[in-house]
Amino acid sequence: MLTANIFQRVFRIQHNGKTASAYTIEKGENQYLVSASHVFEGTVEIPHVTIYHNKKWINIEVQTVFNSLDVGDTIIFKLSCDISPRHEVTLGPDKILLGSWAYFLGFPFGMSTPSGVLNNHYPVPFVKAALISSINAESEGLTTVYLDGHNNKGFSGGPAVWVDPSIDPWGDPPGILEMKIIGTVSNYLTESPIHTLTLDDIKDHGTNAGIVEVFWIRNILDLI
Repeated sequence: MLTANIFQRVFRIQHNGKTASAYTIEKGENQYLVSASHVFEGTVEIPHVTIYHNKKWINIEVQTVFNSLDVGDTIIFKLSCDISPRHEVTLGPDKILLGSWAYFLGFPFGMSTPSGVLNNHYPVPFVKAALISSINAESEGLTTVYLDGHNNKGFSGGPAVWVDPSIDPWGDPPGILEMKIIGTVSNYLTESPIHTLTLDDIKDHGTNAGIVEVFWIRNILDLI
């Protein structure tokens, strides 16, 4: 079950003709937009982010406050105004369970669910399920979560989310279902077929390996 505190934070964005995803977080009075750094790779000045709203693209003024392509593939923009409701949301992969279900949200190939007034005329993202396959917290300041799932182009920059499987919203008494953001979708790993004669990798024909890479900058709120 996808909750409003998550899906109303996710946006379809566009940069240099390529579509991707992003999501909002808050610190103090300010709202920020988080996405994958590689979406904006090669761009020095980013005065605005282009967001899909009410069946057209609009430019939102931003200020880049964090950008790390090499470590964590994360970019954060300070927004000039709020673009989503400030629903309460928990951030970070603390206490997630290996082998439990997670979900990732975004706009594969630019596709979405029309929302009308339900989401203030912003499109509702696709939702995909995946298992938490591995958690690597050995890198300084960075946690990498690997998901067993099938990612597609367009999900980059969207959030990966998790809900505690011990919570039963239909129990007696019912538990409170809380989805938390555990990281930013970066990419999917690929594997290449082997040439039958040379036994070399055919790198130009790589296929989706079904492993999704998700990054979380652990001190993210201290950096903005």
